[in-house]
Amino acid sequence: MQKRLSAPIFVELLDLKELGRLCCALERVPMLVFSFPSVGGFRLAAHVDTYFGSPVFYYALSDKSGHFLEYRNSAGLEEVRISNTPSFITYTPIVAVQKLSRNLESRTDEKKEAKMSTIEVADVLSLAKVAAYRMLFEESPLPIFTYKVNGAWVAGV
Repeated sequence: MQKRLSAPIFVELLDLKELGRLCCALERVPMLVFSFPSVGGFRLAAHVDTYFGSPVFYYALSDKSGHFLEYRNSAGLEEVRISNTPSFITYTPIVAVQKLSRNLESRTDEKKEAKMSTIEVADVLSLAKVAAYRMLFEESPLPIFTYKVNGAWVAGV
C-alpha cells in the first residue's frame, strides 16, 4: 500500500543566512535548494523533513536567485551569498523551479498558523539532547531554530 503525501508545510526563516546555515553548515552533504518566483522576488526553499505525510520546506525570501548558495564561516563571521560561480568551499546548488504542482502552489503564499504538534522541554540541555540524538545513528544532528512567539523568543528542533 502506497502512502500519499499530504500538502506541504512551509516554514519561513528569518533571512538568507539562516537558510545557508541550515543547508550548508549543519549537514555533511549540503542540502539542495529550490528557487521559485514569489511576490517581490524569489523563495529559496529546502526540503528538510516529512511530518505526518506532509513534506516540510524551510525557506527564505531573496531579491535575487542564482546557481549556488554559498556559505562561509571565518573567524566567527558567517557569510552567505547567492552566486553563479561558487568561490566558497561550502556551497549547494540552487534548482530553479519553473512551475509548481497545484497542491504546492496553493500553499506557498498562505499565511497560516503552524499546524505542528509541540512538546516543551525543561531546559536548553534537554533541547540539545533531542537535537543530537540522531548522531547515535551516524546522521547529522537536528538543527535548533529560534523564532518569536507573542514577543518572546522560543528555541526548538
